[in-house]
Amino acid sequence: MNYNEANIVFLDQSAHKIVKTIDLLRSLYKNTVVFEEEEELLANLEQKEPQLIFLNLDLQPNDGIVVLKEIRSKAFKELPYVVLYSEKQDDFLQELAFASGADAFINFQSKPVTMKLFTLNLLWRRSIQYHHNAEEDLHIDTERYLIYHNGQPIQLPRKEFQLMELLYTNSGKYFSKPEIADLLWKDNTIANKRIIDVHIYNIRQLFGKNIIHSQKGKGYRLIRTPAA
Repeated sequence: MNYNEANIVFLDQSAHKIVKTIDLLRSLYKNTVVFEEEEELLANLEQKEPQLIFLNLDLQPNDGIVVLKEIRSKAFKELPYVVLYSEKQDDFLQELAFASGADAFINFQSKPVTMKLFTLNLLWRRSIQYHHNAEEDLHIDTERYLIYHNGQPIQLPRKEFQLMELLYTNSGKYFSKPEIADLLWKDNTIANKRIIDVHIYNIRQLFGKNIIHSQKGKGYRLIRTPAA
């Protein structure tokens, strides 16, 4: 995903209060648009297909949560991330926001540079969720030690993650038990124990028995398949 091309939408009737943040985001993401009226926002949403929508919680006459629910009823090719924000610091408001389907809730006293990093992180997460998994049903995030399977993040124990990473990055190649033991444990004696078999079993329990193929005399391999 080209982040500079991302469509970012704000709904805020007092956008002058966050003008520095808006200007910074516009300098990075040229398709950043601010709407002041709910009707105008809703009329343009499906055409713009935004990746991120920022809603001021303190809107009138309908607050941000009411607008959020209306947005969630719209038909999008890919669901946007919706962020509610407010100058108020109230745990109840945050709970209400998340219960209503918000992807994030922030206090907009944040500095513009913080919002820059926050936005970049959300776009990165969205890219992982929609684009990698559009190409195949399995994706490994080596920075966060997560495996995305059909769009869902799964966290594995350290050695099982390393085993999946090894097989994934060498897709189609067989690895024998001695090779796996040497690469992951630096200990050839592991190959003579049941440790590797147990890890393979656990991985198959989570991802399906066909995720890792085995062949006598060759070892184990993983074949990456396109998403359905």
